[in-house]
Amino acid sequence: MSWKSELYVVKLKALSGREYSKKMSLDEIKDYLEITAYNRTYNEYIKPGLLYFTEDPAALARELSVDGIVPKGLYIMGIYGGEKKKGEEEYAGLIVLEHSVEGATFRFRLYNTKDTLIVPVNYLKKYGVKVYRMIYRGEINPFRINRYLNIILSEQGEAMLKKFLGEALELNERSISAETLNKVRKLIGELRQPSVVKPLSRDKYYVVYRCNRAFTASVYIPVENSIVESHMSYVETRSEDVAYYYAAILNYLAYTVLRSGRTFNRDQFARPLLAIYIAGLSWNNMDEETRGRIVELSKGLHEKAPAKEYSNQRVALQEVAELPEFKELVKVLDSKVDRSKLEEALSLVSGLSTGKGEEEPEE
Repeated sequence: MSWKSELYVVKLKALSGREYSKKMSLDEIKDYLEITAYNRTYNEYIKPGLLYFTEDPAALARELSVDGIVPKGLYIMGIYGGEKKKGEEEYAGLIVLEHSVEGATFRFRLYNTKDTLIVPVNYLKKYGVKVYRMIYRGEINPFRINRYLNIILSEQGEAMLKKFLGEALELNERSISAETLNKVRKLIGELRQPSVVKPLSRDKYYVVYRCNRAFTASVYIPVENSIVESHMSYVETRSEDVAYYYAAILNYLAYTVLRSGRTFNRDQFARPLLAIYIAGLSWNNMDEETRGRIVELSKGLHEKAPAKEYSNQRVALQEVAELPEFKELVKVLDSKVDRSKLEEALSLVSGLSTGKGEEEPEE
């Protein structure tokens, strides 16, 4: 449906010496109202709301001129196994610390274990098992992925991975410690993985970002068997420049939440991308010259951003904010963005500060 009706913003205005009364006629009430043109069509007005309430990633992807949006990566349980620091019973993790193919055998050592497991190499095909390169939330900072984790999964689903690990234990039972045996048995009971493991396309470029609290982002160019876990969201595009552009915009918005003294919402998923659209910062809304400069600055920041661990992403953003390229990026985008639209966008991904200055917990 297309509406051609004109939209207006109506506000109450103060009139000295006069008081508002419910008994006033419509003609009298008009003196208390300040009416200005909204300067947007009805369709433009309702589109952000429709995108938000329908939660349609495909529709949002079209608005952002990208190929696809995945609000949440693959759900995997047992990545690091049980951890003492979290008060859990220790067990093996799906992270592979060492792996190799030697002749007709496949050798691998799981996280939290000391022993190498050896199985016939044809077991990999039999059970659909592969070692994937995983992008994990804890390894991403603004403009930087610190490292990638090797993880063992089955493209045929959870049951086949469990069978593979069970077979591995039977074959190696006499040569491994009781500790490793028990930890892997516990993993088999605890692990979860998707029924289908679809790697990222090597023909596309990706923007990956944290989908909890501070949605810091980085560009990723896939290698074979790359996957993203469930605490990450991502955008896929055929254009390298578009990828670098949106990584810059996401980090700019995250920094703007920080400098505005606001708190990050706990769950973000596709909301930061909707915020980009609402703020008027999508690829097609930006003039070509500015787009080019943002892409250039983003590429420079991906080279210069520190490869280090931070206590939280607020600290990471504060450190990146000291880089000359980021300062220029902020200056460029501040000069282009409409402040009222930006405030509307920030309300999607953040809340007003409590004023206590407390650090938000990392997710």
